[in-house]
Amino acid sequence: MTKKAKQFLYTFRREALIFFLLFFTLLRQLPEELHGWNSAWYAMDYSLGFDSRLFIGSVLRLFYPDFLPAKAAYRFVFLSLILLLFLLSWVLGYALRQLEGKNAEKGLLLVIALYLLSPGSPSYLWTAENMGRFDMYLLIASLAAVICCILFRSVWLQLILITAWGFIALSIHQAFMFLFFPLFFTLYLKAAMADPLEKGRKPLPVIFAVIGMAGMAAAFLYFQLFSHIRPSSCGDLVSLLASRTDLPLNEVALNYEYFAATAQSFSELVMNQPGERIRYGLVTLLLLAPLALLYGFLWMRILKAAEKKSKPFYALLLLSHLCIVPAFLMAIDWGRWFGAFLTMQALQLVILAAKGDAPVLSALSSLADVFRRHPYIFFFAAIWMGSLDKFQATLLPDAPVFFYSLYELYRFIF
Repeated sequence: MTKKAKQFLYTFRREALIFFLLFFTLLRQLPEELHGWNSAWYAMDYSLGFDSRLFIGSVLRLFYPDFLPAKAAYRFVFLSLILLLFLLSWVLGYALRQLEGKNAEKGLLLVIALYLLSPGSPSYLWTAENMGRFDMYLLIASLAAVICCILFRSVWLQLILITAWGFIALSIHQAFMFLFFPLFFTLYLKAAMADPLEKGRKPLPVIFAVIGMAGMAAAFLYFQLFSHIRPSSCGDLVSLLASRTDLPLNEVALNYEYFAATAQSFSELVMNQPGERIRYGLVTLLLLAPLALLYGFLWMRILKAAEKKSKPFYALLLLSHLCIVPAFLMAIDWGRWFGAFLTMQALQLVILAAKGDAPVLSALSSLADVFRRHPYIFFFAAIWMGSLDKFQATLLPDAPVFFYSLYELYRFIF
């Protein structure tokens, strides 16, 4: 092996390790087929109308204009997952390399390790109920935007590329505004306001960022309220798609999305067993307590380390995660929402650390000091996180088991 090759492998050892660990997990747990609820959209393209879920199908239509075999769609999803792992590994490894030799590196390593072990690690995207869900492409677009902000120094180029990837994400699925917009919000603010305390900062980048975010909000509202497809009935749509693909076509999903009345969809989907979702959601929060304590500690330290004039900047970054609340109120796939929330929490800290954000680095250094004094706490948290299953679409599989175990214990005692 040449000296340059050895140097390359040494430089990118973190990225390689993260990638191969995730890739091994992918091969070990990969479902044999796409989940049927979402698979019809792989055969739908813009010839059917203008809707936020038709981008991926339109890409596949370029390669399979007449008929999309199920095996081809599966290969596309598998290659997309490989791309996702590559991008995520690069971003995480880059952030660690930027902090090499600093005390904050150990703190960031703890954040990344607990995230990758948690139920919301990338592995949740290839569980049986999530295989082929469009959340994967939304995360790919988010990571692509992060990488653009890392590779390009021009503020204007960063802002333009963030906006472009944001509109691409919205064209893939309008749920982007609930699930992954907080990361774009962070990128916008960090690009337009590199230093919140900088004097004489030009207002134009900030104005562009505001316009970009407003444009995304307008596009979301259009896709949510006014987009449509041409087939006049669910039966016509299913018949058309049956001639295009041998993928499973879930007529119930297509009917709810395009043809059922809003009141019917809300009544039959959103209001379907809300007590069960709330009960298992609360148990999920309990099971995720180590991560809640970790992120709570870090954000308290970030806000404490930030100067008085910049505290609103970090408060906005933290509050941006409230974007996900409507997803919990309007749809039943709480497992997917929890998974996206954990991913965004981790990536927000990662990108701020990679950008050398002083309060974030201070908080990560404090975390490293806590680990140095009490390593057993983090070992226990890692074991706890690693012992939990990954999120399915609707819930964490451990939640109902844990709930009924507690209930049986209660009955046994009382």
